[in-house]
Amino acid sequence: MKSLNEQVIRKIKLRYLHFIDVICETQSLVGAAAKLNVTPAALSKSCLEIERILGVQLFVRSHQGMQPTEICSLIVESSRSIGHELDKLVKTVNEYKEIELGPLTIGMQAMGLETRIMHGIAKIKKGDPDRTIRIIHRERDHLIDMLNRRELDLIFIDSFQMDRQSHVSFHPMLHAGCVAVSPHGVRTMREVVEGWAGYCDDIWILPQKGIAIRDRFDAVLYARDLEPPARLIEYNASIGLSALFLQCEGWGIIPTYALSAATAYIEVAPSYETMDEMQLESGLAWLGAFPQKKYVEDAIEVFKTAT
Repeated sequence: MKSLNEQVIRKIKLRYLHFIDVICETQSLVGAAAKLNVTPAALSKSCLEIERILGVQLFVRSHQGMQPTEICSLIVESSRSIGHELDKLVKTVNEYKEIELGPLTIGMQAMGLETRIMHGIAKIKKGDPDRTIRIIHRERDHLIDMLNRRELDLIFIDSFQMDRQSHVSFHPMLHAGCVAVSPHGVRTMREVVEGWAGYCDDIWILPQKGIAIRDRFDAVLYARDLEPPARLIEYNASIGLSALFLQCEGWGIIPTYALSAATAYIEVAPSYETMDEMQLESGLAWLGAFPQKKYVEDAIEVFKTAT
């Protein structure tokens, strides 16, 4: 009897092995054909074809049905092992696809970067249209926690105290100083802090804790043993802020690049001295100490060059 070689084995179709398995199980050509949704004639032809390729008889045919031979039982056992390995292969591929086709999740809390971020997202979407992109707005502490839990791939935040997160990489994208504003005009942060006794009893309209400007301002006051303002309104969105400032005649803190929006209400100078401790540095952060998925690496490069 001739030995099988690799060329002969390659001619065996996987569906033939499945056919033999079902025939062996049912021991009936008609019953197997019904389970496989093929005609008995087509199934019989396939069975004869694999017997010809292998050079062995797989079934003893009789009026009682299809009785598997010893070699048939051995082949079915081997083919089931092949089936299990193929199932594992399919599972591996599907799991890989789920990872590679997963959503790109982006956390945002970075004033002044909105346009650049959206340009970057549009570019990523055009290059990878099937990718779902999720944008989540939260306070910076929540974003950092979510990044560390791998619930977010990337975050756009201020760099305040990011040096404490040694496993996080940070790419700066925007630098800006801050000033204090109210219907009374604009004051530098140095004027406010050095003359805090004249400002601490005024109404202050500030972002909630966890937003970079507020965190930096609180740190400046704390470092100088100054009490925070007692008459406080906190916000986490900019909707209606202009009307609130005008009606309350309160003080707020804004980045210098946002002063152009205040020119309709107050007189604004061409430039202001800025305080080092109130310098905003916004940018992109990710878990640089750990391997990143390919599409996340690509997104990082897009955002680094976004204009």
